[in-house]
Amino acid sequence: MKHITLLTLALLASLLLGCATDDGAKRTSTSIDYWEKNKGDCAEVLKSPHAYGLTRLSHCTKMWEMYRHVDQIPLKERSMYAVAFSEVSHKSPDPYDRAVADAALSRICIPRHPLGNNGQVREEIPDNMVCTSVSDTTIGGQAVASSNPFERIKNTVQVQSVPDRKMAEASNLHKRATAERKKKAFGAAIRLYNEALDANPFYVAAKYDLAGAQAISGDERGALRSLEELYTWNDPVADQQLIRARSDNDFESLRDNPNFKLLTGYVRIALVNGAGTIGESTVAAMRNRLESRNFAVAEIGKSNRPELVPQIWYREGFEDYAYRIRDALGQSRMNVALMRNADTLNDILVVWGQPEAAQLGAGQSAPVVQGKRAQGSDNKLDDLVKQVDDTKGSVDSARDTGKKLTP
Repeated sequence: MKHITLLTLALLASLLLGCATDDGAKRTSTSIDYWEKNKGDCAEVLKSPHAYGLTRLSHCTKMWEMYRHVDQIPLKERSMYAVAFSEVSHKSPDPYDRAVADAALSRICIPRHPLGNNGQVREEIPDNMVCTSVSDTTIGGQAVASSNPFERIKNTVQVQSVPDRKMAEASNLHKRATAERKKKAFGAAIRLYNEALDANPFYVAAKYDLAGAQAISGDERGALRSLEELYTWNDPVADQQLIRARSDNDFESLRDNPNFKLLTGYVRIALVNGAGTIGESTVAAMRNRLESRNFAVAEIGKSNRPELVPQIWYREGFEDYAYRIRDALGQSRMNVALMRNADTLNDILVVWGQPEAAQLGAGQSAPVVQGKRAQGSDNKLDDLVKQVDDTKGSVDSARDTGKKLTP
């Protein structure tokens, strides 16, 4: 609970800073003077975050939140500063520093940039912003960008045909590669798949099978690169193969990789019954409804406490899927919210609740986990539900307190 308290304090501090004086023009001028007086080298640090260590970035993020006004900063500059804040948000071991970084991102109305395969923050400039000025010191609203950063490259490469002779050569090499793979000679198979692709660069079957052989042999980065190439090809067969990869055992080691999920559309979904015995039939119907619409359910759990309303929680980057799942369930009024600091493998947490659960009590034992991929998992779905509920409650409390403090 410590990180929740610290987040609340950080939000309150930001609200109090925005209410420090009565005159808007004076408030802006004073804040700029304080930033210029106290920033030291932080302006340079925040513009070149990869050149500085995490300690320095955390310090400058705190200085920014204490003194810097943001309402006149253009979009691209905000996105640039967001690289530094995202670095702290992703990597700082200190929950307070992470909370301050998240507050800084929220205040400049930029989503946290994702981490690339090299472990570095990858800047993703939002397409546009829906932000409004809350005061002279703060910005409210939300940046609008695709939750899948790969969307911008999807189907952007036009597939070209090759002469019949080359097609025959590629097909023969592909058959030889498959024979080697059956013998578990993955090195030879990968070499032959690549030769097939030299003959026919847009040979979908060879590219897909190459990715599978790379994944099985431990070259996960290579497998992701091959899948990403398929993702860019303007070919419906390539799209079908990416969907196939969601359930292909060759990619078992990549199943929880965020880039694999974004490239293939694989989503790990958990259903939690928070309404006790009266909710069992509803949860079973929800599972059937989702799976009939090609949303596989990885886990089913029972909450130790009653849940009064149904809700969907999503991991960052899976907002679109959360709303698609809500639509698939036919629950248009179901609340959808972001999971924060969620220690779980699941991307979507669908929690069933109803008012009657308050009188009956959930009366459940520890979560019942079903499904092959859930075996051996330490996930505590009921604890996770409580965690995200408590986080939302803390933020709402801070927001209400701030409204009372605002003159």
